[in-house]
Amino acid sequence: MPALRVPFPATEKLGRFDVVGECTGDQRGFVRHVALHNADGHDVSHGDAVDVVHMGPPLQTDGAIRVHAAGRVPLTVEEITRIEAWIEKIVDEYQAADVQGRQQYVIHPPWEDRRDQNTGVRRYRRFSCAGFVLDAYSQVDIELLEIEEAALPGVDRETLLVAYPRIDRVDLGRFGLHGDGPWRIVLAGYVLHALNRATQEVRQEPYRAKPGNGFF
Repeated sequence: MPALRVPFPATEKLGRFDVVGECTGDQRGFVRHVALHNADGHDVSHGDAVDVVHMGPPLQTDGAIRVHAAGRVPLTVEEITRIEAWIEKIVDEYQAADVQGRQQYVIHPPWEDRRDQNTGVRRYRRFSCAGFVLDAYSQVDIELLEIEEAALPGVDRETLLVAYPRIDRVDLGRFGLHGDGPWRIVLAGYVLHALNRATQEVRQEPYRAKPGNGFF
């Protein structure tokens, strides 16, 4: 189905691992956060709090956000099971490596592996909120978005601070951002634009983000 734009006008039924987006309060339609809906057949209206699995940080398997936009690719029972197993693996890796909070988080790239320096074996994976959703869908061979730097629009500092209002208080390099920008990063809104296409197209071809796609 096409994704539901802000604000969607009526109650909608969302399924397990549909994508939900939460917008900023001061810029109408700018998507600050995306997550995986963690209920099946749930009637949802604009602004409702919904159960989600998401990278906060930290990763939460029983979190909640306000839903202002949503998108879906109908998933099979097998695909849902595969995503469930992948989430469990990510949780196990964090527990084994004793990685918590912002240690789990990165902005650029949207996800990256942290490996043992001696063996090269992956210890855990860091994500942005969008990266977590994108990687979840990649587990069932759905590549929602082109994430190579050359394919991404530049994001200036003003937009970055709308997307991440507290980031100016921390070292940007901790989250993969270097220099003064613009940065070619994945914004949460790109994920919803990727889902705002026919199901067959979503499953066959990743979306190429356009300038302004932080809004939805």
